Amino acid sequence: MGKAYRSAQGKMVDMEQLRLANEETIAVGNMKVNARGDELGPGGEIIRTRNEVMSDYYKLNSPTIKATYPEPAIDERSIHPKVVTPPSPVRGSLAQQVLQKQLDDPEGTE
Repeated sequence: MGKAYRSAQGKMVDMEQLRLANEETIAVGNMKVNARGDELGPGGEIIRTRNEVMSDYYKLNSPTIKATYPEPAIDERSIHPKVVTPPSPVRGSLAQQVLQKQLDDPEGTE
């Protein structure tokens, strides 16, 4: 038994049971299908089931060519790019010495 809902009038309605009881009923509209999704012909007879309809749809709308992407070229410059530091806005001999030390030894091993 599916999940039961309470209607505005207070009655319990099992939507799954309603769906199963009416799946052979012709749907309202101009698509000529029943509630399950089967295509119907004259007199309401089933021409194609919903599984056949969906398999035809996926055959037509599936990608036929897989997207391939070129392998990125790896060179020394992409692994270790050259670090360019802008000129320091701080002036003075002490600031210049600190900046020069950072440029000479960027990893700070001294």
